[in-house]
Amino acid sequence: MDDLSQWRTAFVIGLSIAVFLVWFNKSGSDFKDGFKAKKKK
Repeated sequence: MDDLSQWRTAFVIGLSIAVFLVWFNKSGSDFKDGFKAKKKK
């Protein structure tokens, strides 16, 4: 059972890091593309 608990912990940590990286990439592209467009509006 302890082994399963370790896998769950690793999965949750890995998933949260993956979600953060996806969000960071999206917000980074918004910063690159979005600021100039938003200032023009």
